[in-house]
Amino acid sequence: MKHIILACTSIWVLSTAAFACADTITIAASKDSSIYAANVNNSNGAGPGMFTGTDNSSKTSRSLIAFDIAGVPQLTGATITGVQLVLALGMVPGGSPPAPSPETIDLHRLTADWGQGTTGSSSTTIGGTGGGFPANNGDATWNARMFSGTLWSTPGGDYSATTSASLSVGNTINSPYTWASTPTLVADVQGWLDNPPSNFGWELVNEDETSARTFRAFYTREASTAAFRPQLQITYTAATPEPSSVLLIAAGAAAVFMVCGRQRNTFAR
Repeated sequence: MKHIILACTSIWVLSTAAFACADTITIAASKDSSIYAANVNNSNGAGPGMFTGTDNSSKTSRSLIAFDIAGVPQLTGATITGVQLVLALGMVPGGSPPAPSPETIDLHRLTADWGQGTTGSSSTTIGGTGGGFPANNGDATWNARMFSGTLWSTPGGDYSATTSASLSVGNTINSPYTWASTPTLVADVQGWLDNPPSNFGWELVNEDETSARTFRAFYTREASTAAFRPQLQITYTAATPEPSSVLLIAAGAAAVFMVCGRQRNTFAR
């Protein structure tokens, strides 16, 4: 009888592990861009950098970024348990005195769709792109989520007032900065997985849009160095067990039947 209990316990442990096993996947951005309060008809969807904060004249910029969550086969039906956004810092304000550090940058879930378009610089360096370039049709700008006819309800982007995650960003160029997992960040990604048409990504908003020279420019998906491109790291529990787990459960079940058979033979004697 003791052997039967042990075997049954083994099956329970194996089956629990099969259904609760967490995996992590890293995906690339599907689109990203910058919008500019002082150049309301400019965009920079094809540029190597996206700007968030103010320039030397206190002119504000914000960044937009999105990831195709539903397009990842491994996530179909999954439960999202952790989310981290990783961006590499490409540029900070120059000049003297040095740019203030750090700057707190918030992620807000966007509530309306927008276009990346093809506007931007083909340069591999971020310098000189901080004011954007005249928008083409379909580009996101400060006033339009798809230039020129489809406007934001609120200039500067339509986004949730709730902050999904915050990060203090310093001055270390070419280093990764990670917005760590929060319940809201997880809920954003789970919502996009369960309801793909609601996925418009996040807007990056610098908490200081008043002082001069607060901007941080992050590398975009167009960056020439692949390691600097945006990454979204998602930890999830799959909807069904992996094939290897199913085999383990089957092996455990077979063991129970063998033990039961031996016990019956013993009792029969």
